[in-house]
Amino acid sequence: MESKITDDGPMAADGSKPVTLDEAEALGAFELASRWADRLSWPTSDRSASDELAELACMSALARWQPIHRAVLVGAEPAAVAAALGGSVAEAFRCWHRWAAGQRDVLIGGRPGVTAGDYEAVARVFAAAGITVPGEEPRHD
Repeated sequence: MESKITDDGPMAADGSKPVTLDEAEALGAFELASRWADRLSWPTSDRSASDELAELACMSALARWQPIHRAVLVGAEPAAVAAALGGSVAEAFRCWHRWAAGQRDVLIGGRPGVTAGDYEAVARVFAAAGITVPGEEPRHD
């Protein structure tokens, strides 16, 4: 992995810093994690509002990434996931659902980023804890 030392912070495809959650998520979790790990690319002094928003967007996008999904699939209870995330079970569900709903429509090597079976398995665990998406119909991808 090549490390680039700059003072520009993470850049979006159009050359701007991703300052919203949607912009950061569009970069993808692996790209965000790589950029986040390169601490030398984040300004340490004379930070602007854009710098702070870019860092917040990056951190927020990374927090909503796959670990919630995988943790539940391997048996973590929603309360434990919420504690690891530092929020409520409802917040953990919202983070997971936003990520997972998008992944169901992404094809990776011809397969969905999240299969219908995995999505429904995690949704059932949250439903057992009383958290659901009102009116959501099961999909059979």
